[in-house]
Amino acid sequence: MGSLKTQLLTTGRALGLAALARRASARRLRILCYHGLWVTPGYQYGDKLFMSPEQFERRMVRLKRSGHPVLELDAAVEALEANRLPDGAVAITIDDGWASTYTHMLPVLEALGLPATVYVTSWYVGRDLPIINKAVDYLYEQAGRSSEEARSTAAAIDALPLEQRGPALRELSTSLDCPPTWWQLRQFHLMTEAEVADCAPRGLDVQLHTHRHTGAGATLEQELVENRARLAMWTGLPERHFRHFCYPSGEHDPDGLPALSRLGIRSATLTDQGTNAPGAPALRLRRFLDGRTVSDAEFDAYLSGALDLFDAAVARIR
Repeated sequence: MGSLKTQLLTTGRALGLAALARRASARRLRILCYHGLWVTPGYQYGDKLFMSPEQFERRMVRLKRSGHPVLELDAAVEALEANRLPDGAVAITIDDGWASTYTHMLPVLEALGLPATVYVTSWYVGRDLPIINKAVDYLYEQAGRSSEEARSTAAAIDALPLEQRGPALRELSTSLDCPPTWWQLRQFHLMTEAEVADCAPRGLDVQLHTHRHTGAGATLEQELVENRARLAMWTGLPERHFRHFCYPSGEHDPDGLPALSRLGIRSATLTDQGTNAPGAPALRLRRFLDGRTVSDAEFDAYLSGALDLFDAAVARIR
């Protein structure tokens, strides 16, 4: 389907459908979604979680040359609510706060003059400890072992005292014959506190993603309170600055909406694909999850609005 989809989108563009779609969707907000970059040599892990630094740079250059205005998220949300977005407006968002966001993505964005938002989950920030479930999943996947084994092992390591988790991960890596390069390159680490603090002055706005990358219903409010307090402490910005939020794993829980209202959250993003029309619910904004296997044709089609039309036609056919 992927290859056929690319062919259809490429053909549609050649026939002028992309230009028509861009005019029809001019006042809709496009939001791009990224996570981290894969900087470890060898086995490639996590298609929609990590792409190569080279591919990310090509994407950002492509966006810059497309002529679409790229707005800061706060300005984009305000303009969307007031129905005064510039035609074809785009916002860039990055989830989690991986170390590679700071070391590799930020320099590209900075060089191209592209504003972006990074949603930072705070518990792992500043700890010399990788995200355990992702690191274990990578180790098992590259060794050809089952994901069920990986989940069981990750849960066991997470249950250890904090000071024992790092040694347990290193031991697992050795036992699965995986060199420690991934640890040395901070592949599964989040940013340090100093790196988080350095983002905003360089055009990468830091926003909310819960403290422990979890939270639903009653627990969501406390997660956001803790998250906001730490981001404010590290950046020196007032807590009221942090009013944009990304649902962990893109999972929207309607029971959490009262908490978002009490905390003054202005926008919240999903991983559901699509553009956002004027009047779209600000606490359920859709995005485009870019990834290693996403073609240039699909990326361009999202920017033009043609991908919305394609997805709607496929849904109708089904």
